[in-house]
Amino acid sequence: MVLDRFTGRVRVLIIFCCILLAVAAVIVTIGFTQQVQVRKQLLQTELKITAGQIAAQVNGDGLLSLKPGDEGSPLYLSFARTIYDARINNTHISNAYIMRVDNGNITYVIDDFYLTHGLDSSVARIGDPTTEDQPVLLAALTGPQSSPDIYTSKWGSFLSGYAPIRDSNGTVVGILGVDETADFVNQYEYANVFNLVEVT
Repeated sequence: MVLDRFTGRVRVLIIFCCILLAVAAVIVTIGFTQQVQVRKQLLQTELKITAGQIAAQVNGDGLLSLKPGDEGSPLYLSFARTIYDARINNTHISNAYIMRVDNGNITYVIDDFYLTHGLDSSVARIGDPTTEDQPVLLAALTGPQSSPDIYTSKWGSFLSGYAPIRDSNGTVVGILGVDETADFVNQYEYANVFNLVEVT
């Protein structure tokens, strides 16, 4: 063995140093994991707050009357402009949209990307179903929620926040959604990796 070349005292010192390195590696790993988790929770909280704030600015009157093909109508544009204006200055948020429950299915109604992208493939159309975050979306009918983890849909990978939209009578008629891209989330979560290593 390599250790046989050294005296007993040196061998003990080498083993001790190896143990110290292993302990340090464990401490760094635990600290890093905890930091990532804390930063993720901060993003989730921000998403819930932002979704709630934007949803509070939306009057849901008329939302249930929108049907496929109504993209670009005055009512559609009014909803799209309201949520776009409410989120555009938040650089963390990439997109805002409105969904509703139709016969037990959760479908898109408004996508604020329409204002900048028209009806290209990046824009959800009225009636397009969503299958992601279903339990969270249903819970959002009663209060703000956030995705438990990054999810992937045909539009990309996101961490999202949701909140109920009410009409003038206080009835919940839809769900407001806001997205942060997976790239942004990962960049934010891992931003201080090297700082953590230096501190440790």
